[in-house]
Amino acid sequence: MDKVFDAKNLKRLRKIVKSSVGLSLNDDELYACAVSVVRFTAAKILSSRELQTKEVHNGRKPCQ
Repeated sequence: MDKVFDAKNLKRLRKIVKSSVGLSLNDDELYACAVSVVRFTAAKILSSRELQTKEVHNGRKPCQ
C-alpha cells in the first residue's frame, strides 16, 4: 500500500475526507480508507472491462 499511498497522498486523502465527509481519521482509519479507495477503484475498472468484453462478444462496439 505504501507504493500507492505515500505520506503526501495520505495527507491529501485525510484532507479530502475531512472536508467532504467531515471525519477526522486516525492513522489506522486512514489506512483502512486508503485500502477501500483502492478496492473500489479496482472493482469499478474490472466491472467496466467486463461490460466492454460482453459488448464485444455481443457484436457491439464498446463505449469509450
